[in-house]
Amino acid sequence: MKYSEYHVPILYGPQIPRRDRDDTRKRYSRALLTLFVPWRTVTDLCDVNQTWEEAFKLRQNRTSIHSWKIIENIQLLHECKKDRNKHLLQVIAEAQTNNDAIDSFLLPANQDIDGEHDADDTEDLLELLNPPPE
Repeated sequence: MKYSEYHVPILYGPQIPRRDRDDTRKRYSRALLTLFVPWRTVTDLCDVNQTWEEAFKLRQNRTSIHSWKIIENIQLLHECKKDRNKHLLQVIAEAQTNNDAIDSFLLPANQDIDGEHDADDTEDLLELLNPPPE
């Protein structure tokens, strides 16, 4: 499908995790498979006796070059957010050392530097994928 205007998709559900963290590798693989590999049932993405990481490695060839650019941009966004948060915390620490007032607007609402949430929102995701019958 080709649009006459550019569109920015808005994804509902949990954030796509970073690829460079061991604790989120399963969620990362599952997220990329569901977004970038064509599927109709879960077994199209991951066989019963397979981990999500194994399934992702085996099905990487089904991902287009354009999709790989998007995947790389997602990782770049994570890295930029992490660097921004680290810099902001440095500025705050310097301001506190100098006894300067810190505008509360500048304080990060979520102190999680990596931008990751440990909660696995599987139930919410399944609800979005399988809405109740009307």
